[in-house]
Amino acid sequence: MMKKVELLAPAGDFECFKAALAAGADAVYLGLDRFGARAYAGNLSQEELRDALDTAHILGRKIYLTVNTLLKDDETYELFALLRGPYMNGLDGVIVQDIGAMELIRQMFPLLPVHVSTQAAVTGTQGALFLKRLGVSRIVPARELSLDEIKNMKEQTGLELECFIHGSMCYCYSGKCLMSSFIGGRSGNRGRCAQPCRLPYDLAYPMSLKDMCMLSDLPKLIDAGIDSFKIEGRMKSSDYVYTVTSVYRKYIDLYLLHGRCDIEEDDLKKLVGQYTRDGGCDGYYFRHNGTGMISASPSYVSGGADEKNIRSGSLPACPVCIECTIKADEPACINVYNDGFSVSVQTDVIPERSLNRPLSEADVVKQLSKTGGTLFEPDDIKADVGPDLFLTNGQLNHIRRSGIDSFRDEILRSHRRKEPSWEEHTAQSPVSFTCNDDARPPKVVASVLTVDQLQAAVGCNVDSVAVPLALMEHIHPDINCSLYVSLPYVIRDDGYANSEGAVCESVEKLLRTYDIEGFYVSNYESVKLLEKYRDDHKIIGDIHMYAYNRAAYDLLHRSGIVTTVPAELNEHELAVRGITGEELIIYGRLPMMVSASCVYNTERGCQRSPKGHSLYMTDRKNEKLFVRCICSECTNVIYNSVPISIADEKKLIGKIKPSSVRFCFTDEGMRDTGEILRRYISNRDETGFAPVTFSVKYTRGHLKRGVD
Repeated sequence: MMKKVELLAPAGDFECFKAALAAGADAVYLGLDRFGARAYAGNLSQEELRDALDTAHILGRKIYLTVNTLLKDDETYELFALLRGPYMNGLDGVIVQDIGAMELIRQMFPLLPVHVSTQAAVTGTQGALFLKRLGVSRIVPARELSLDEIKNMKEQTGLELECFIHGSMCYCYSGKCLMSSFIGGRSGNRGRCAQPCRLPYDLAYPMSLKDMCMLSDLPKLIDAGIDSFKIEGRMKSSDYVYTVTSVYRKYIDLYLLHGRCDIEEDDLKKLVGQYTRDGGCDGYYFRHNGTGMISASPSYVSGGADEKNIRSGSLPACPVCIECTIKADEPACINVYNDGFSVSVQTDVIPERSLNRPLSEADVVKQLSKTGGTLFEPDDIKADVGPDLFLTNGQLNHIRRSGIDSFRDEILRSHRRKEPSWEEHTAQSPVSFTCNDDARPPKVVASVLTVDQLQAAVGCNVDSVAVPLALMEHIHPDINCSLYVSLPYVIRDDGYANSEGAVCESVEKLLRTYDIEGFYVSNYESVKLLEKYRDDHKIIGDIHMYAYNRAAYDLLHRSGIVTTVPAELNEHELAVRGITGEELIIYGRLPMMVSASCVYNTERGCQRSPKGHSLYMTDRKNEKLFVRCICSECTNVIYNSVPISIADEKKLIGKIKPSSVRFCFTDEGMRDTGEILRRYISNRDETGFAPVTFSVKYTRGHLKRGVD
């Protein structure tokens, strides 16, 4: 028999949890009312989670809790209270996005396995290795990875890998999306995505992906060494959970047992009938992108409830063997056991002498078999009964309950943990602070995408420029300011100019040619790749290296990363966070989406160009979103329709005390780039404040409103 793989099902509420177990899930992932990436799911209460843990553990299943949002500073202290009960009751793992939360959980609950959420956008082996050093045991890689990349990650890291096999897919690399946040104030990083990618743009639906359905490719995925197969759907019904889980359970078992599984047409229809977008597709496992993945005119198929759905009825029971000994003048004894656990109980029941009808073995077996209402089902019952004895049915029931209850307690005791100590946590996790006491104004950084923008920035005497890796070959080595290289938004194991090997080769070549001050990074892969350079080069984490809280900041700081002020925190939250000396973006269209799928390809067909492509998408409100297609990396970046402009926020700049301020240029020409920089430089005071804005139409971002 082949290596067993875990089938992991979603549960948005307790009914879905029961449906998942009834359908044969090995494990269930679910959320409480805080910090889950599905804030609008029903979710479970602490009491329901406790009952769910007991039920799952009795049946030999597991539960993973989602804590996969970014946490603000005043929320990190809630982690202990949130996880204390589930931890003590044997929670099998916690799924986390926030790197600060990972660190805190590891310190507060050292025995709790930490799984890295797909929201962390782990796209390469180096990123997985970086997180492995933090003590994580499992990675949920980005859904955009190919099967070959997943195989490589497994072989190179030895970590457990949990991969999606069915359900909805995000257009953006999960966790790198700010579109819902900036357009509607509902952040995907906080579990409240409004799904603007599902809306029409330019009278079409260029970003609405079909659902994933990997049933036909299960053998390839099993052979790749994936440890856990994950079904998406914490917002879906219990009918969906039961039907989808049961179908995948059937074919996983068939393949593991026989080495083959021939898919029946009726089972495919069942899957498609459970609220599926346009019949489904095979995701990114065997392709980088393609128009075949796009639901150009979205339609949904829903076949209703599965007739065999038993979610509200009995769950599959835990089989047990029972042996009972009843002897004269002795307390009755009962043994309950299976392959994993065993208990022996001497009861307080002593049989009497029979005056009429003596107790038979059949009488005892009959009463001991009545385990209805429990999660146990007798597989074998043996009774050793002495002659001429008598017990009432009530006494026999008491013997049975004594044995079953003790067996249940023995199972649950094996999962219990001792109460964690908050004092131990606070003693072990000091948070370091930086302070920018320099009275000089912050340095001025210009991030550019074109040679024209670079020339304009250098002509304005900025302190430094940040140039994309793909643009560096067009840059003259001699420029009169500090030079930074912006590494790709996404780094993969293979394929394009943003592969780990290609990036390493490019960095080595650039360091031989240019006097490079440092690098901008947007992912954990880059952090790991640049470790050997960080003593001599400054490394700045861009806005997708989220440092929402002090714990995240501290961990990144220890890793040699200067952080960028988070784009989703408001002025008050930034003050509470209390970190100074970071880089602050004060102008520019922020990248709202980074995707492997390509808008240009969808609208016009793939036309790979060394320079890439630029275009605009128009939304329902007639706002134009700038789209940059980086063909050399096969990456698509969608920017906000209006630039952020906060250089005139004197109060904020005074509180944050940034070490540098950044202008992010996207579609501006040479003239506009130069004019914007000159206006700021000529008007700023010693604090870096300049009472100017740079566009007729602009946004303050989340400075005033923030996100929930």
